[in-house]
Amino acid sequence: MTPTYTPMMEQYREIKSRHPQEILFFRLGDFYEMFFTDAETASRELEITLTARDGGAGNRVPMCGVPYHAAENYILRLINKGFRVAICEQVEDPKQVKGIVRREVVKIITPGTILSEAALVDKSNNYLVTVYGEGEIIGICAADITTGECSWATFTGADRIATLCDYLFRLSPAELVWINTVPLQKQIENFLETRIPSCSIAALDLASTQDVRELPRQHFDAVEIPTCPIAYLAVACLLHYLHEAIKCDVSHINHLVKLDNNDYLILDASSLRNLEISRNIRDGGKKGTLLDVLDFTKTAMGGRLLRKWLEYPLLHAQPIITRQEGVAELVEKPILRKSLQQLLAAIYDFERIVTRIEIGAANARDLNALQVSLAVLPDIIANLAETQSGILTRICHNTPLHAAIVALIDKAIVDNAPLSVRDGGMIKTGYNSELDELRSIASDSKKWIQELEAREKEQSGIKSLKVGFNKVFGYYLEVTHANTAAVPAHYIRKQTLANAERYITPELKEFEIKVLGAQEKIVTIEYHLLNEIREQIKCQIKGIQETARQIAILDALISLSEAAFQYNYVRPVIGTNREIHIKDGRHPIVERLLVREMFVPNDVSLNHYDTEIAVITGPNMAGKSTYMRQVAILVLMTQIGSFIPAREAFVSPVDRIFTRVGASDDLATGQSTFMVEMNEVAHILKYATGNSLIILDEIGRGTSTFDGMSIARAVIEYVKERIKAKTLFATHYHELTEMADQYPGIKNFTVAVKERGNEVIFLRRIIPGGADKSYGIHVAQLAGLPKKLIQRSQQILADLESCQTNKEAGFEQIAAATASVNHAGPSLFSSAVTDELRSIDILSITPIEAMNLLYRLHNQAKEEVGQG
Repeated sequence: MTPTYTPMMEQYREIKSRHPQEILFFRLGDFYEMFFTDAETASRELEITLTARDGGAGNRVPMCGVPYHAAENYILRLINKGFRVAICEQVEDPKQVKGIVRREVVKIITPGTILSEAALVDKSNNYLVTVYGEGEIIGICAADITTGECSWATFTGADRIATLCDYLFRLSPAELVWINTVPLQKQIENFLETRIPSCSIAALDLASTQDVRELPRQHFDAVEIPTCPIAYLAVACLLHYLHEAIKCDVSHINHLVKLDNNDYLILDASSLRNLEISRNIRDGGKKGTLLDVLDFTKTAMGGRLLRKWLEYPLLHAQPIITRQEGVAELVEKPILRKSLQQLLAAIYDFERIVTRIEIGAANARDLNALQVSLAVLPDIIANLAETQSGILTRICHNTPLHAAIVALIDKAIVDNAPLSVRDGGMIKTGYNSELDELRSIASDSKKWIQELEAREKEQSGIKSLKVGFNKVFGYYLEVTHANTAAVPAHYIRKQTLANAERYITPELKEFEIKVLGAQEKIVTIEYHLLNEIREQIKCQIKGIQETARQIAILDALISLSEAAFQYNYVRPVIGTNREIHIKDGRHPIVERLLVREMFVPNDVSLNHYDTEIAVITGPNMAGKSTYMRQVAILVLMTQIGSFIPAREAFVSPVDRIFTRVGASDDLATGQSTFMVEMNEVAHILKYATGNSLIILDEIGRGTSTFDGMSIARAVIEYVKERIKAKTLFATHYHELTEMADQYPGIKNFTVAVKERGNEVIFLRRIIPGGADKSYGIHVAQLAGLPKKLIQRSQQILADLESCQTNKEAGFEQIAAATASVNHAGPSLFSSAVTDELRSIDILSITPIEAMNLLYRLHNQAKEEVGQG
């Protein structure tokens, strides 16, 4: 039998049926209530009390709730746990309605559509991504609703999933929405699970959308809209998703950018992670990253842009030089730089403020912040007026000042306005005459009450009479019982108390209506005026967004110049001959972490004639990995237009940077460290070109010595013969140093070591030549392993080296015997001896086995010769 519910509960169930994927916050008076399974989920996740209420006919319905004024924190907690929340409000005044108040869902909050300041990181974007695919093409669209940024890209061919995953890693979206089912969707989800576990995943059925195809034309210029149907649908569905969630105008999303890999150096997810460009390996945070070192930005817009520059370095020489010129001028003009920094420090995140204005969520304090931010623009432009570099000159000429908006807010909104937009106190006196008149009435009421009380005391002769007010009865005249005989005839009894009587008069009632009406009108008029001001600003949003973009560029350039000035960086020369030469380069992250010692600088020279591949050998922990990462990071810094830590540098831009460093496994997909290593190497060998920079560290160490050495050598040969990329290859296989004698363009380098008896000092200086041992035991000693363990290790090493010498001698004798067999002809020994010699795997037997085998075959051969 179907349960019977109250009308209010039926209303809830009907609205909930349209939002099965969201937790429904259902407004009841001063609370948001949740019922049924939503209540059970919310009470568990938010750790609030689960109760029950009568849902009708004795049905007890699970229920929990939170105060509406404190709901934001609860909502954020649910969003951070991966839930979606639908906010259902009362859309009618309960005082004006008989029966059930009409309610509607006014917005849906998801990780990718959240607008709360408390949930956003100032210098990070909050991306929503839609993904749509058909056949061999996958299209995606990414938008940050808080800033209005929107971009799209398509991925085709056999490598489309890998390239898409790299793109997603850079975006690090808060939410990804599948449009229908995407080919190879499971592979993408596995990547998200391991590399971006915080990303929430949702789905949208294309068949459920209406008029979705018209949305891109409503938001963007025709030249910006993709012609590829798959990309077009990805863009259209993202806009549809936002409209459905925000349920208001999102026209601040008005500029669509195509992400074109032909303009940027490509960094795959592995390289971004290994080099710790914007997220550290430890916890994914900013601390200890290149972004952390270079970020001297004063505005949130500049901080977000600097992160983008680091994740999307430039590919072509001229745009790099253009940025360099701006950085150079700011380095050379410290007074200008400091003056601009002080001005930028006063600027709020007005890129996000205009978004809140657009959707009607901005309060008067947001307008204060916008006014303060825009008010400093004339001084910034005045500072830039005398600059010479093209990029700074363009900022000077292309930054709208919005003086009219500054004047409007200054005239209309009080300083330090209240947060609430419903309680009044936002609009300045003098802005609106009707509002001023009502305020005058409200402010004069206290004086009028005092005069009334004095007059009534005198006329009635009741000295204890007083005028009071409460919310239930309004204004009243209160007289003690002892004086009721003296009450004038025109007093009207209103309330009897234990010790007094309360009265009203026509005059007092008229005053009450006037005063209380004034207070209500004041709040209503102020809210109306605030909306009018927001509407006037909305008309200028495109221009304000352009201003935000220009300020972000300026802030990012100043940040790079400040880093160059403070850390003694130099401007690299941008070349076109595909060579890299850096003198006394330093690792920008490591040198900042060193407190009690100097960073040892190193040179690098890579070209396509005598040093195409640098094979680096040397002790573990001596600095090989740091050196290689350093080279990659300095090239990347060059290609964002930054100065770099070096004495001098000549860098030709590379098209890709690949890194295979460090040991890691992927237990989620059952892949060992060695399998992960091989997958990354395979990826590099597949996509690297002759204009790429490859960093390979200790390839082959995850398997047996001979397997590993074979793989390492084959990788070097493949890179040299087929790819011809500039490559740094660190290895502990000293045998690989012989390749420098066999291949022109391969050169050996090692880390300088100073030995004093048993003491070893790693000098951390990269010098030409090869190492002949790894000093692993010395590293163990430095790590603090017990002294007896170290001594035992040294003894075992000596025994193994002795064994190896004997084995090599045995190999030589076997090889000689085999050679004599091959040259002696079939008549010298029996086929049994010859076949056995030829079948021996000399790399897999022990020295003792080799000697015994050689002795037996030697005797057998002597016998056969004697018999012959």
